[in-house]
Amino acid sequence: MQKKNIGSNKKAPIKGASNINNKKSTIFNYDLEVSAPKSKSKKNQKISEPESIKKVNTKRLNKIKKQKKKEKVKINKEIKKQEKLEEKQRISHKKKLTPKQIKKRERTKKIATWLSILILIIVAITLFLLSPIFSISRIEVKGNTQISSDEIISLSRIEKGMNLFSVNKKHVITNVKENSYIDDVKISRKWPTTLQITVQERNVELLLEYGSSYAYLDKNGYILEISTENIADKPKLRGYKTSEDQIKPGNRLCEEDLESINVVYTILNVTENYSIRQAISSINISDDSNYVLYLESEKKTVNLGTTDNIEIKMLYLQSILEREKDKEGIIFLNVNFKDKYPYGKYN
Repeated sequence: MQKKNIGSNKKAPIKGASNINNKKSTIFNYDLEVSAPKSKSKKNQKISEPESIKKVNTKRLNKIKKQKKKEKVKINKEIKKQEKLEEKQRISHKKKLTPKQIKKRERTKKIATWLSILILIIVAITLFLLSPIFSISRIEVKGNTQISSDEIISLSRIEKGMNLFSVNKKHVITNVKENSYIDDVKISRKWPTTLQITVQERNVELLLEYGSSYAYLDKNGYILEISTENIADKPKLRGYKTSEDQIKPGNRLCEEDLESINVVYTILNVTENYSIRQAISSINISDDSNYVLYLESEKKTVNLGTTDNIEIKMLYLQSILEREKDKEGIIFLNVNFKDKYPYGKYN
């Protein structure tokens, strides 16, 4: 038997009903879609979303930066506070100065202050003195008789227009002394524009027979000049030991000759008192135990010996010259006065 379907009394669905219902739903949905406002396109959504994110990010970054700045300021303040504390601690840990140390510090400060003031004053004065106000317009030369003023000014290397206080005195003195006749030089400034050169000259006292010429000597044995001119009233030295290559203006005789010159001056000074000085034409100094005097005007040669008993020897010489006036010969004063008297040998 066939079983009865349960619910067979129910009506079967009409064909196409489901389609109608579906249609209705689709129509309804379409209406909704049409009636609802259109949303923004996908492109607009994609653009708007990053901008909002950017705004949020910039705000956060600004906040973070501000926080960092505040933190840095705090850290700096703390560092400064710490440095101040350390400085205070360092100062507090320093040893206290004693009264002597305090006085010493004050004294050094005062000295430093005065020194700085003094340096400033010196600098100011120097700048003032080196100003064009003190340009040399006149050069005076004094004390010269043998050397011309123009030659001395030329030797000094000073020119008009130079600053009066820029002149180096030592250099000028050295330059002027290049002339062998100049013994001493003094430089003085006369405000505001005059420079004065005062010289002391050497004088010719003796002559050296130098070949066919003569070397002029001063009293200290300096060679002043070499000339062919014979100065008649100046005694000549013979038998000197200074080498010929050393006989140049400005040079000095060797030590042995200088010692002999001292003896010669002693002899000349004594003979001056007995009116014999002018008769002495030359002196031989080769033997320091026997100085030989040549009296050309009297035609006599005198063996003087040393300067021992020179006053007595000059008395004898004076009397012999008067007694044997016209005779030519040799007079011997280099004798032992205890045993023998001075004598002469004549032609």
